[in-house]
This record gives sequence, C-alpha cells and structure tokens, in this order.
Amino acid sequence: MNTLTDNPRLAAPRKDKKADTVAVLDIGACKTVCMIGQADDSFGVRLLGHGFGVSAGLRAGAIVDMEATEAGIRSAVEKAERAADATIQSVSVNVSSRTLVSRHVNLSMDFASGEITARDQKKLIRAAFAKMTSPHHAILHALPLAWSVDGADNIRDPRGMYGRRLGVDMHFVLAELGALRNLSRVIERCHLRIRNVTASPYASGLGVLTADELDLGATLIDLGGGVTTQAVFRDNALLSVSALGVGGQTLTSDIARGLSTPIEAAERIKSIYGSALLGADDLEAMVPCPPMACDEEVTHHPRSLLTHIVRARLEETFEILRDRLVKSGLDAYSGRRVVLTGGGAQLTGVRELAELVFEKQVRIGKPTYMQGLRSTLSQPNFSVGAGLLRRAFNDDGDVITGAPDLSGRLHTLAATPGGALGKTARWLRENF
Repeated sequence: MNTLTDNPRLAAPRKDKKADTVAVLDIGACKTVCMIGQADDSFGVRLLGHGFGVSAGLRAGAIVDMEATEAGIRSAVEKAERAADATIQSVSVNVSSRTLVSRHVNLSMDFASGEITARDQKKLIRAAFAKMTSPHHAILHALPLAWSVDGADNIRDPRGMYGRRLGVDMHFVLAELGALRNLSRVIERCHLRIRNVTASPYASGLGVLTADELDLGATLIDLGGGVTTQAVFRDNALLSVSALGVGGQTLTSDIARGLSTPIEAAERIKSIYGSALLGADDLEAMVPCPPMACDEEVTHHPRSLLTHIVRARLEETFEILRDRLVKSGLDAYSGRRVVLTGGGAQLTGVRELAELVFEKQVRIGKPTYMQGLRSTLSQPNFSVGAGLLRRAFNDDGDVITGAPDLSGRLHTLAATPGGALGKTARWLRENF
C-alpha cells in the first residue's frame, strides 16, 4: 500500500489523466460489470467497452463461492476486452460489504518552523494513521477533510502559511480484512491486479451526484442486491459511509416466504408487480404465484399483500438509515437532498416512500457523466461502475493511492512503536 507519497500535494491530482485506458470492476450480488474507459477532454471519461457476468458467489456483500465469483468476473472482463479491443492487466474494484465503517480523527501538533511545509503535513497524517489500530480492518480511504492553522479552521491547503500549530480532520473508511482478502484472492485467480479499491457508496455518489449536490450536501443511498449502503457528501467531500446487510435479495426472500412461491418466481413477481405504495386497485388485483411443488396449482394473492411485504422491508431499511443519520449528527448537515440509486431504486413507489420517511427531497440517481454510455447503462444499477471510472481520472485527495494493506502491518506498527532504533529510523524518514 502506498499511503504517503513523497510529494503529498493533497489538493493536486494523484492520477495521470492521460493514462491510456483504465478498467473498473463492479462486483455485485446479482451481476458483475466490467467497464473500460479513457480520459476525455469534453466529458471527463469516454467509455470504450463494457461486459456483464452473472454474479452468484456473493451473499450480503461477502464472497461465499470463489469459483462462481471468479466465473462472473472472467465473463465480464472478456466481454469488455472484446468490446474495447484492449487487454487489461489491472482493475479498480468496488467493495460493497456490510462491514464498511467510517472513523474520524481530529489531530493537531505544534511545529517549530514558521512556514508549514509538505513534510509537516506528512508527519501529521502519519500520526492520524497511528490512531487507526483495528487489527481486523483495513483502511480503504484516508481523506483529509480540512486543515487548521493556529485555530483557524476549514483550510484546504495550509502549505506556505505561517503558524505554530497544524491540525487536520481525517476521515477513514475501513472494511474487514477477511472480506478484502477474499476479494483480492479472487481477483488474483483471474490473473488481474488490483489498482485500487473504492467503497461502493462512495463510487455510487461520484457516479450520479451533481456538482451542486456534492458541494451543498446530499445523502446517497445505494439499494443493492445484497447490501444497502449509505454515504453523506458535503463541501465536495465524503463525510460518512455505512452499510446494512439487507438488499434486493432480502426483499425477494420476503416475497417468496410471504406468497409461498419459489425464489425465481418471487424475483419476477417483484419486478413486474412490486410497489412500495398501495394502488387504487391493489385490493382487487390478483398476483399469480407459481407453486413450491410441481403437483400443486398456481395460487393467486391480492397485490395489496405483495405491496405490504415490499413496503415493510423498504420502510424498515429507510428508518434504520435515517436514525443513523440523526444519531451521527449528519442529518441536518447533509442538506435536504436524498438520492436513491442501485437496482432497488427502480421499484415503483420507492422514491415516494423515501420522501415520507426522510422528509426530504428525493430523486433517483442515474449515471450521466460519461461519453459513450448507452441507455442500457444509464440506469441506477450501473452507478457504481460509472463512479469507479469517474474517480479513476479525478483527484479526490485520498492519501491512499494503491490497493489497501491487507497484511495487518499498519496495526502492528501502530500498536508497537519500537525502541530507540525504531524511533531513530522513523525520525530519519520524516526529516530526510
């Protein structure tokens, strides 16, 4: 992992915008999508090719079947390579795990020098990393949200300023080591290298949020197949992420149990008849439900029963996310906008139900900031892939520029600072 570059200009681009091609991989519970793109002066990103693969090896964001996950990745990558007429060796990949968590560190230090330099920033960031001492998690993102100099807050870049005390507000996004190691292993089995890793709600936000929403504040909710994730943005920065181990597959299981029908039939029923709001004729309209056994007859249930099942699950999910926002103190700070994306956002009535629960303006987010994006890809369930490509060619100030450290060394170094020799070596690294 490359956590601190030799020239940590946090406000400057950390990626080469003239890179030939970049491949991204969105590994979801229902499908795997590979997109290959390159920088475009007019649109930011030009899509060169894409491919889909069936994803059958994940449950609640965790890999439970290596072979099935590998097959989905290989299929998506091969189709994308043919469409783009390119061969890829590395990919930027998403993490959609229920173990995603946010941690904030506010730290300040006194410095002898009058002018603040990049070396001072590096030293303070290293100290912030030392506070992230979870032995079971790896750091996905380390984002300096704001700097302070002698008590003056909200400074974007303090280099060149004069002062004696420098402070930083760092936002860390972490995920469980086990889930990340499994992801890394399955990517290696496909003979690919991980270029970097992005939390799914972060990528979704970059894929569908407007410039004003990123600046003034918005809450992004990605209704995925295995996991529902949430991200809060403001001042063009990611402030928080969280995840729930429920998604579209959970809703399908609810329907299968409630209507006593097979999982495959429940998925079709959800797509055709599913709604989060009761319609005028739902009491009279009947939904045909295939039987569980071949010797049974098709049963019919009122659509109001299906609507009740769908609404109950979605309402509970929204209420949990709303309560988390309130508890964290971000509800008012995140503004009056909620943007829904992901496959679940395509359900009828989901936007209206979200407005009732959050009491905010709600819209359905679709990826648009890309040239060559076909109508089939301009849908909410492709927001992660679009965001991964957008992030590949734009700087977000993330201190971590490569794949996350999965060795556990960060925890070891933070927990055991070492003796005199270790302190001397660290002093030499920081000052020369």
